[in-house]
Amino acid sequence: MSIVERALQKAQAKAKGAPSTLQSPAEHDATLAEPIAVATMAEPTAVVTQQPATGEALAAAVHDPKALVRIDVERLRAEGRLPSVDRAVQTEEEVRRIKWPLLKAIEGGEGVAPARNNVLLVTSALAGEGKTFISLNLALSIVRDRELRVVLVDGDVAKPGLTPSLGLEGKPGLNDALEDTNLDVSTVTYQTDVDGLYFVPAGTWSPHAPEFFAGSRMPQLIEALSRRVGRGVVIFDSPPLLATNEAQVATRFAGQVLIVVRAEQTEQQAVLDAIALVDKEAPLSAVLNRCSPSPLSRYYGQYYYGHGYGAGYEHRYGRPSGDGPGKGSAGA
Repeated sequence: MSIVERALQKAQAKAKGAPSTLQSPAEHDATLAEPIAVATMAEPTAVVTQQPATGEALAAAVHDPKALVRIDVERLRAEGRLPSVDRAVQTEEEVRRIKWPLLKAIEGGEGVAPARNNVLLVTSALAGEGKTFISLNLALSIVRDRELRVVLVDGDVAKPGLTPSLGLEGKPGLNDALEDTNLDVSTVTYQTDVDGLYFVPAGTWSPHAPEFFAGSRMPQLIEALSRRVGRGVVIFDSPPLLATNEAQVATRFAGQVLIVVRAEQTEQQAVLDAIALVDKEAPLSAVLNRCSPSPLSRYYGQYYYGHGYGAGYEHRYGRPSGDGPGKGSAGA
């Protein structure tokens, strides 16, 4: 059973004992500065399950309860958004190594450049380097291991990645909130059935998206999400830096920028050109994705993940096939 499936089971177990009416902000989550989304915790029977409006409104900006979005593990695996069963354990460890310094920067930890805020922008130089894979797996790792809340934003409004994968095509999202100044960000924030994980879809595409991103509305929405997630993290899955203007603009509002580079494919000059577009005030980190393991890393990988597969391993992660993990992080 993978990290996602464990988190999903935990969330659904909590759902079975949840009340049928909406909770007050304090009851909903004492760790959140403000309520992020409104949704009952009833177990979903489809990818998106609409819930009736019951109870008192949590905030004046909230009009209707949001749909509870199901994290469909098998679908996400098939689409390359989550690692295969064979690679689940090693990917979990790799994502932890990415996560810890990012969280340390948000907390102002010693030895790292402090982040301006708790907003992490994940991008790449070009399309197909794995930024959406990193964004989703990083979000799932944070909400499980640190018990922090995460708002995952599909900021690639021209070519959404997670929005269709989560069954939210055609639903109001980021672009709608940017265009309509009367639309509160909470009305486009959806609660998932993974405890602590919220999602903002890309929304309705508009040819004026670059102007929306560069306008005064964007920093207001980012600030609202940053405030409402409290001690948590806002992960912004951005468009590629060299493909659109939106990504460059969005780096102005991020506390940190994580650039994903696909090994043995992305040219060095493309990476340098992308880095030059990042706001100079934002701490910048990089992830080398889909790299071939060295003999030493293969040895340790076999020791931890390939040696002694047994009932305990299979109960947690599923039965592996072949000789264990292959190349580095997969995904789109």
